[in-house]
Amino acid sequence: MTALKSKTFNSIFSFALLGMLLISLGSCQSKYDRTVKKEMASGNRIDSLQFNLYFGDSKKDFFAKCWELNKKGLIKQGPKNQFVAYELKGTSETSMTHLFYGIFNEEKQMVGLDMEFAYDGWSPWTEKLQSDKLLFVAMDTLKKWYPGNDFFLLENAQLNTPTYVKIDGNRQIIIHAQGDKDVKVTLEDLRHKFPTFK
Repeated sequence: MTALKSKTFNSIFSFALLGMLLISLGSCQSKYDRTVKKEMASGNRIDSLQFNLYFGDSKKDFFAKCWELNKKGLIKQGPKNQFVAYELKGTSETSMTHLFYGIFNEEKQMVGLDMEFAYDGWSPWTEKLQSDKLLFVAMDTLKKWYPGNDFFLLENAQLNTPTYVKIDGNRQIIIHAQGDKDVKVTLEDLRHKFPTFK
């Protein structure tokens, strides 16, 4: 894990643009706004994440925790040193890889996770392993890891693919399929995204 490099921020930038869309006018965006305000006003503050990670962890803490998980054989280095890889075992067809990497603010404190899911046995001709099917499997997996409210669909003409969001207190998860293979996820601390709602 010492070779793990800083992740490129292309996907983070795309989700920043998505965040701007979420506050635009529209029926589902209004639902989004109402949900954000309700959850942030609830006083429910969630800092704990998967793998004993926390909002507010330093970048150094993130690497140290990943190194310990790697030594235990629980995770491994992901593709191009841009992600940490966690294997989700299943059958020869349903086994998948979950990739993740911390999102850090200017103070190098973790404010979210950039994630991906993909079936290990994916091929272009296997219909049931395509990303539009995996999307709902990934959502079920995330609900087990992060229980609470359900995902709801965001409807906006500027969104190219069906995009879902789940908000629990200050924790937001946005998910959508990207291409035929991958499902992209961004988990964010809304206290960082919308500081006026703190």
